[in-house]
Amino acid sequence: MSQSKGAFEGLLSRYFEKLLADDPILATVSAGLSSGEGKLGTMGARFQNKRERERQLTLAALDKQSPRELSGEQQIDRLALRSKLLKECDDFARGRHTLEPNAPEQLLGILFHELRRGQDHPQRAARNLRSLLGAAPDFLAEAGELLVRPEAVWLRVMEQTVAGAEALLKGVAEFLGPTSAVTGGSERIAAAVGGVMKALQRYRDHARGLPLAPAGSFAIGATGLQRRVQDELGLDYTLGQIETLALREVQRIGELLKQACSRFGRGRSADAIIKEARASWKPERPLVELYKAETSRIAQAFQAARAVSFPPGEELQVRPVPDFLRALIPTAAYTQPGAFAREQVGVFWVNDLSVIKHGTAEKLAEQRQHFGIPLTCAHEAYPGHHLQFATANRHPRKWRRLFAHAVFYEGWTLWCEQMMVDLKIDRSPWLRVQQLHDALWRCHRILVDLRLQTRRYSYGQAVAHLQRHVGFTRARAEADVNWYTAQPGVPMSYWLGRLENERLYRRLVVGRRWNLKRFNDWLLSFGTVPQGWIEKYGLD
Repeated sequence: MSQSKGAFEGLLSRYFEKLLADDPILATVSAGLSSGEGKLGTMGARFQNKRERERQLTLAALDKQSPRELSGEQQIDRLALRSKLLKECDDFARGRHTLEPNAPEQLLGILFHELRRGQDHPQRAARNLRSLLGAAPDFLAEAGELLVRPEAVWLRVMEQTVAGAEALLKGVAEFLGPTSAVTGGSERIAAAVGGVMKALQRYRDHARGLPLAPAGSFAIGATGLQRRVQDELGLDYTLGQIETLALREVQRIGELLKQACSRFGRGRSADAIIKEARASWKPERPLVELYKAETSRIAQAFQAARAVSFPPGEELQVRPVPDFLRALIPTAAYTQPGAFAREQVGVFWVNDLSVIKHGTAEKLAEQRQHFGIPLTCAHEAYPGHHLQFATANRHPRKWRRLFAHAVFYEGWTLWCEQMMVDLKIDRSPWLRVQQLHDALWRCHRILVDLRLQTRRYSYGQAVAHLQRHVGFTRARAEADVNWYTAQPGVPMSYWLGRLENERLYRRLVVGRRWNLKRFNDWLLSFGTVPQGWIEKYGLD
């Protein structure tokens, strides 16, 4: 290895080793390392300033690396590291840590992670949960001191998070209950859980008492968004070009959807067709069994179609949601393994609320919330998120596993949905309608994301857009826009990533006569990074 290549490897390792040591939540959840378990670390000013110094030093060191002397794989890591550093520096410079009261979300997220671990490693999870409960009040108090002028939308989201904390903490208490005899009794557990709830309420009340930031302070502006399009999505489009693209995609997908709906009768809407199909659907076996069967069937169908390779040793478990998590997980969800976890096992959770209902009608109504299982399985399991992350977590370049760009992982899942239709993996008559209906929603996301972050839309206008053009209720539209405000560039990544896959498909499958399997395997082999970087540095 040349001196320059070796210096770059050292730079990468130093940065990530310090980051994982400083941030135990990241080390535990994303990396899957045991070194951070049971720890919360700190979110205080000293931590924020330390991390900013590390970023600036790493950027300066990166500028002293000659790109010409790096390998293609190192080039991809160079771009990914630079993207991560610049994004975090931008957030620090605009004082996001003084605007966003997200400590409750961080805390509840790691508690939730340990509850899920408890299904396989109950003693380990119980030990970690007890430690986290003890550290939580100080963690929240220190984080509260960072806040100066909370952003109004983020403050409201935090209040909703704290309001929902009781259900999660109840789950923690229920999980720890059987261990109470050896951990000091149920009274001690109740006191620890109650102390965390009070600390959350103190944090909420403190944030409420501060003056609000100007409306729309979540927006990063046109310059900031343009930089994220280039550095995080790997696209050379201007914002104007992205808007034009989105408007034309809305029109194109809208016409395709209209054609698909016409097969069900003149003037029928997608919502009406899907609603009717859901109302007539009656599962013939318990939902967990159905999810298992469909996951297996779809995986086998993609293998038979020679569409993509399955990494050796990958494992996906389809499990019912335990009682203490029922209020916390939607109808179905996927948990990916940590990047460096010894056990690379993904879990596909099924929350069948019909088992706690009594009447036949009530049970059936809950079961029908799971309508569209085949598309869900393709998106979350095979060949969607699970297969993609199971492949990425085996990348030979260690730190590549920690880069996760939505333009790839969400673009990939929408590509999988398209393959479901094109390869006739599922022949449900309504599948094409649902796939196009969801695609249209993702096209509108581009417009809302762009206009919201460049301050052309207020929060209310963004909500109204989704209500008017996608048919969302106000509550669902607000929930969607809430996370748009905190993740600039991510909502547009879904459909733009899907289009990137299609563009490369035309170049390599249509143009160079690659087969589908070779194309998909090539895409997945680089980890979770923008398709444009893969094309530039990974294509001969």
